[in-house]
Amino acid sequence: MKKIRKFKKTAKKRFIIALDDEIDRKVNDALGMVEMGFIDKGTDIIKGLMTLYPDYQTVHFGMGVVHALREQYDEAIRCFKKALDIFPYFIDAQFNLALSYQKKLDLGNTIKAYQKVIEIGSGDDDIVRQARDFLSGMEENIRKVQGVGLEAFLKCMDIFEKACDYMEEAQWEKAIANFKDCLNIVKNHYQSYGNLGLCYAKLGKREQAISALDRAIEINPGYEPALVNRKMIAGLNADDNIPDGPIETIDYSKYYAANNKSYIAEVIDSFREK
Repeated sequence: MKKIRKFKKTAKKRFIIALDDEIDRKVNDALGMVEMGFIDKGTDIIKGLMTLYPDYQTVHFGMGVVHALREQYDEAIRCFKKALDIFPYFIDAQFNLALSYQKKLDLGNTIKAYQKVIEIGSGDDDIVRQARDFLSGMEENIRKVQGVGLEAFLKCMDIFEKACDYMEEAQWEKAIANFKDCLNIVKNHYQSYGNLGLCYAKLGKREQAISALDRAIEINPGYEPALVNRKMIAGLNADDNIPDGPIETIDYSKYYAANNKSYIAEVIDSFREK
């Protein structure tokens, strides 16, 4: 995680904000303690500064770094966002926000946060170069795997998130429409096919559900949620329906695949507990 530096004033980015070198120094000193292993002591100092200066951007940044070093990325993100609410051109906070999203494997927000680093930063800044390198590599990989550019991929992800929200609200037709919109952009988006299968099953459209799940498995044979759901839906009798109500969505790649955890094993364990 990056510590704070002096802010650069540019004619292009006019933003009036009070800077306090003394508070900045205290935050940096506290973060130095944290990095040397005196985590509790450094954290207590920043908490004290938070009480004294609740509207100062650097204090929120410092607390964000502490949370990030403790791998508390949700809390870190909240702190970095607060720092940026106070001072939108706080590039170190923006860069650390991107890193925190990256640690959470939140690809869409990671890309957007790095794009913002480039937008507000200077071209000769090291962290701007790092942001460009990350996005360049990501663009190359997405084009190779998905066949689309970065902006199209981000659009697909935004639509996908909206579709998942509809699933959680049990609005199956709206969810299906959005998953199809996502697939119109990224043809092999297996997560959309997997979720389509569940939506069709909720509407009693068994054949369409199995077809969508088969397509998800064809694209990604190791996609465990589709494997589990296909087996469950295929095993239903003609008059059987899956239970009413919304579906809680999961990010399989984030919570299972990336952590070498098995969704299938978790499902089996849950049945054993019952």
